[in-house]
Amino acid sequence: MIHFRKILTGALASFLAAASVAFPAPVKADEFDISTIYEPYFMVSDADNPTVALDGLEKDADLRVFPASTTKVLSCIVAIEQTEQNGKSFSDMVSVSANAVDFGRGNSLMGLEEGDSYSLEDLLYGMMLPSGNDAAIAIAEHIAGSTKAFAALMNAKAQQLGMTSSHFVTVHGKHNDDHYTTVRDMAKLTAYALKNEMFCKIVSTATYTAESGPRAIELVNSNRMLIDTPPTEKLQNPISCLYENCIGVKTGDTTQAGKCLIAAARKEGITLIAILYGGTLGDSSYDAGASDSRRDPYNAYRFQDAKRLFEYEFNKMERSVTLQELKQSGLQTEFEIRVPNAIIDDPNGGILTVRADLADSMTMNLMEPKLRAILDNAATLQFYFMAPNGIEGLTVEIGGVEYTIHSTSTSGKYYVEITQMSAGDFRKVLTAKFKLNGTETGQAFSYSMNTYVSQVENHATFGSLAQRLYNYGKSAYNYVN
Repeated sequence: MIHFRKILTGALASFLAAASVAFPAPVKADEFDISTIYEPYFMVSDADNPTVALDGLEKDADLRVFPASTTKVLSCIVAIEQTEQNGKSFSDMVSVSANAVDFGRGNSLMGLEEGDSYSLEDLLYGMMLPSGNDAAIAIAEHIAGSTKAFAALMNAKAQQLGMTSSHFVTVHGKHNDDHYTTVRDMAKLTAYALKNEMFCKIVSTATYTAESGPRAIELVNSNRMLIDTPPTEKLQNPISCLYENCIGVKTGDTTQAGKCLIAAARKEGITLIAILYGGTLGDSSYDAGASDSRRDPYNAYRFQDAKRLFEYEFNKMERSVTLQELKQSGLQTEFEIRVPNAIIDDPNGGILTVRADLADSMTMNLMEPKLRAILDNAATLQFYFMAPNGIEGLTVEIGGVEYTIHSTSTSGKYYVEITQMSAGDFRKVLTAKFKLNGTETGQAFSYSMNTYVSQVENHATFGSLAQRLYNYGKSAYNYVN
């Protein structure tokens, strides 16, 4: 008899993936009244399929519109890719020309002066957070030599992405009749840009200090879903539009474009995109010359509408299920595993029974679409464990197939990848046989002490779901015999 109990955290993923779970049918959500969206052009979509509106929630998404400063989404991703692909660095210093600061009142600016020199990274934040037109010009001249040449790069990228109803003339989005797009095209662009790590880091930042130049410049994001507008003497109680799931991306506002917003939100591994254009256009009740407090509700509409669209769709996707329902769908909650380093005289031959220490009545809210996609379509399992530093010649046999162990660093963290994964592979991992230079080993670095399943494909969803299951119960999996 093996006399110990051990929490096997990683087995939670196995616990959930061991069966193809049939979720209960979703409760029908109340219909969303699209007439309550203030902006005349909008859509909400999944970033995995950005041109198809979720539940038909779109309006005039293919009509030509002016994008205003949401143009900078394209300017930003083009600048990032040109830097990454051409061997340049985000730390490269950029000189600010007279052309870059030739703006009058009414322009959104980073606060540059002619002759300044700031890093490209600082300027990217200056372009995307306060929507600095001066930073956009400086970046364009640095990357392409001129704004005209940079605009050509923008149009080339738009065509590459299939933005067939768009044409760009300026790098910052100031009005030009020949500078236009559609809501659907911008959804396609945004989904693409959100795949870039640098882009995501910038647009999700609430505040930033540009310190590489002659003076520090404090930058505040204009996206009120990320940070509240600070009170001022003229606007003492600005409306809060914060949304905890928001991850960016960009605002825009001109007389001809109206108040615009591209927003993205992420929950349980699902990313949604909302494009809302044309706020205040044709609204006779809006007075651009009114007081700040009088205008604030109009400024807030786009953020509030994006939040409502996100919450509606996330709520529809969420499924509330009990462990009992999952078990009735075929979810396995108890099975046996073999411990490679069991003592020789163990009467059970190193076999342990693993049982989920969770109540049948436990209720979980799961994002069903992404979970089902992972269960059905995941292709690779990365299986991590810890081992002594510098060990070589270690392999692992899983389900009768021997895999080479890969080291991620010198910290003792190793992994093996199983391709063409099926749900059963999770269970196979639990019976892994480790070999050192071809000989099976029972050393302490075996999975029974330190192994955990880290991620499936590129999604962190599975890990967070496993952690949620762990948090719901008093413990996760326990050895019980």
